[in-house]
Amino acid sequence: MGKLNFLNINVIFVAMTLVILLSFSLSFGQTYGSADYFDELKVDLSSLFKTNDSQIYLFSLGAFSFALDSTVNESLPSSDFFKVLNDIDIFDFALISIILSGLIFPFDSYTAWTVIESFAVSVLITGTIKFLVGRARPFVNGNPFLFKFFSMENAYQSFPSGHAAISWAIFTPIAERFGKFWYVVPTIFSLQRLWSKNHWFSDVYYGFLLGYTTGYSLYYSKSD
Repeated sequence: MGKLNFLNINVIFVAMTLVILLSFSLSFGQTYGSADYFDELKVDLSSLFKTNDSQIYLFSLGAFSFALDSTVNESLPSSDFFKVLNDIDIFDFALISIILSGLIFPFDSYTAWTVIESFAVSVLITGTIKFLVGRARPFVNGNPFLFKFFSMENAYQSFPSGHAAISWAIFTPIAERFGKFWYVVPTIFSLQRLWSKNHWFSDVYYGFLLGYTTGYSLYYSKSD
């Protein structure tokens, strides 16, 4: 993912993530009560394992996206438009989620917590899949079916798109709470990964699904 290997999640990052989650957990717990907080956390985590027909349909439909990879990559002109997004790494996304949550917290502590929670969950899921799959990026040799399983190399961390997954995970709770126009932000992130030739179409498609599903599920899992 840009200037930092996506899977190079060292001790400092893990510690930082834990501190972020702990701080927002304490804030959320103080607002709603510790018992309510733990009940909410349990409901949130269990919601990730629940699927509906539309989600199953979209993930299944995504299988056809692999057939479009070469066509989309070859037909879409390469562009440096929004090139700055290439330099956004996992630490930058962490900072973005913290700032947004801090701005939202005075108005809606639940949504603020969900933004942080969605970020953390999407990083874990996306990073794990990237490592296991080890798919080559378009610029490696132009072959969408080149894999190096269990790879730590950035060039072989194409599937799914981390930028797409994390941006959708962060902004989905915000869009659902404050207005659908916020979906413009992750949409730009996703499209930029295509015209910059950093990802295949299927990478971005599944990155979008993972991020959106994570953010949506966690946001609407609020316990009564």
